[in-house]
Amino acid sequence: MLARSISMRLKPNSVAELGHVMGVVQLKTFKRALKAQQTVAIHDRGENREIIAFERSADELDQARRSAEREFAILGLNRRSELLRNIQAALRRIEDRTFGTCTNCEETIGRNRLVAVPWTPFCIRCQEAVDRGDTRIIEPSYQLHVNAA
Repeated sequence: MLARSISMRLKPNSVAELGHVMGVVQLKTFKRALKAQQTVAIHDRGENREIIAFERSADELDQARRSAEREFAILGLNRRSELLRNIQAALRRIEDRTFGTCTNCEETIGRNRLVAVPWTPFCIRCQEAVDRGDTRIIEPSYQLHVNAA
């Protein structure tokens, strides 16, 4: 849904681009979409925290069910927190005019990829390397972040 709303607002030749410098209109569109996604992520993160609250029960089956729900909520909270960090980093890249440039190889990130995943720090080639665990292609500063996660 987010990708569709961005692509509907971005017309292929609406703003001239020089190199990998994105047009002001496109940056504002991505910024609005990222801010909206940030609001959703913050809200969802709050909902997951309520489920994590620990409650004791005399019934072992009920306690096991609550424990499973808590584990699932913690996984969701971790995913939302990571998404929120990625969105905030993308907003910083917009401010410092590096949005749309791969943070690893400094190549331009494809428009379709940005429309689909506007918070991505990587071009498709570098993202595929991260997904494969191929550390030969990823810069050392990012390797530390991947290994820590």
